[in-house]
Amino acid sequence: MAGRRLPAPLHVPLADPRPIARWMGGVLASGGTPHLLTFTSSAAALCGAAFDAGVDLRGAQFTVGGEPVTEARLAAVRRSGGQALPIYGTAEADVIGHGCLRPAAPDDVHLLHDLHALIQAGPDGPSRGMPPDALLLTALRPTAPLTLLNVALGDRAELEDRACSCPLEALGWTTHVESVRGYDKLTAGGMTFLDTDVIRVLEEALPARFGGGPVHYQLVEDEAADGRARLWLRVDPAVGQVEADTVIDSFLTAIGNGTEAGRVMAEQWRSAGLLRVERAPPLTLASGKIQHLHRRGGERPADREVGRTLAVEIPPG
Repeated sequence: MAGRRLPAPLHVPLADPRPIARWMGGVLASGGTPHLLTFTSSAAALCGAAFDAGVDLRGAQFTVGGEPVTEARLAAVRRSGGQALPIYGTAEADVIGHGCLRPAAPDDVHLLHDLHALIQAGPDGPSRGMPPDALLLTALRPTAPLTLLNVALGDRAELEDRACSCPLEALGWTTHVESVRGYDKLTAGGMTFLDTDVIRVLEEALPARFGGGPVHYQLVEDEAADGRARLWLRVDPAVGQVEADTVIDSFLTAIGNGTEAGRVMAEQWRSAGLLRVERAPPLTLASGKIQHLHRRGGERPADREVGRTLAVEIPPG
């Protein structure tokens, strides 16, 4: 309508984001300000590649979300000269909060409380299968994508009303949401899988293929020192000898079966080389529970892993 055609998209492989870094560097050199909306781990990987390639991203801006926003991942962006702010939202509700400019935590966002109401499950949560800090969302605007009334998002977080002197506070958004983590889903590398899908693969598909039982396989997420996401498939030594590449391929094939969305998410992890095998018993919580999905470093105080872990990384290939 404006007489200008949209530029054709260019494919950039996940393993080499340098073309995007060079594009951002070119925009900066021409006096512009590149702004990239992307997954948190993708921003960290891009900025790490830019730094290694000597591409100066001072002045570049990032909006990041889709997975946990941590200090290490933000530090990877800052190291290249860029600045990043978090965004929190879901496909069901759209944007729930925008990043605070004077944050108390890496993922500190202002709740858009004219569009959404957020409460927490509280002490009755565990009896309903939720932690006390689980978020329950209600949609307030007439044009919301879905009618939501105290819907559990699968996320837990801290809610706080406080003054931060941020411009977003001046607009009336005074409620802060921070330390957002999933409790019934796994989000890594920008892809989110429901716990039911992951449990099916860990308890049924992998034991059927390689042996062992439902407690011999576990997914563990953490991040490298540069903020890049890492995902470990822990295989109990009791299972016996297995080939790492074969286990990874079987997991991704099984998780990608069933829906087109699952296939795309599995291919995203496969092309990123995100999944690695760790030969060790599953991590156990202080309560004795074994979680199917464990986030290393992201536990609440009562959820710390116990016992000594003997782990050997088996790199792909």
